[in-house]
Amino acid sequence: MLNKPLNRINILLVFSIIALSFLTIFWHQQSYILYKTLQSVQKTNQTMTAKHKQLLSEYSEKIHGNKIHAKAINQLHMHPPTKTRELRL
Repeated sequence: MLNKPLNRINILLVFSIIALSFLTIFWHQQSYILYKTLQSVQKTNQTMTAKHKQLLSEYSEKIHGNKIHAKAINQLHMHPPTKTRELRL
């Protein structure tokens, strides 16, 4: 008499363990896919950040060079030469 409820409990425990095993496998697969996607997005983000820094650096150099050129012409009156002489040694 006590044997029948124990069999039912054992069967219920076996099915629940099997269901949890399948859920664990599914969760692990989803975690792996998320990890791979995260790695890809991080790599893309790093390349975009590097390109952005490079563009900012080039823009800064260009603007800085233009400011120096304008200051040399306006304040220091340094104009490009119009006549050039050639010295022979």
